[in-house]
Amino acid sequence: MAEAIFNALARDRGLPLRAESAGVAALQRERMAPNAVAVLEELGISPGPHRARQVREEMIEASDLVLAMSPKHVTELRRLSDHADKIYTLPEYATGAADKEGIPDPYGSPIIAYRASVRQLFEYVERTVDRHDPGQGMRDD
Repeated sequence: MAEAIFNALARDRGLPLRAESAGVAALQRERMAPNAVAVLEELGISPGPHRARQVREEMIEASDLVLAMSPKHVTELRRLSDHADKIYTLPEYATGAADKEGIPDPYGSPIIAYRASVRQLFEYVERTVDRHDPGQGMRDD
């Protein structure tokens, strides 16, 4: 969901930025959960033909920035790569504050959990895009 939100916001602002998601425990090649698709569509965002994939060291190395959903994911990603300086939780990067909890994964939950998750994601992703939007100025708040 974060990938779809980020790409929609960047595209709407005409920014040359692109997000690509991968999971530390992804069910490879699985489609996005129907509830995830539904809540994105409620926001007017099309997730496109997304398929889950497992994160690999090469993906981290090729990325300018790696944002994870939880501190546990950050630990795993840093274990895979020597590029700890570009790996953060999404809330930590978006707000500049320490993040002890992250964003809960709603997978397998009722749609209300997906709606709560997408609200958090939208807030943090929008702040992240703002940091990289010249029209907004590079913000560190």
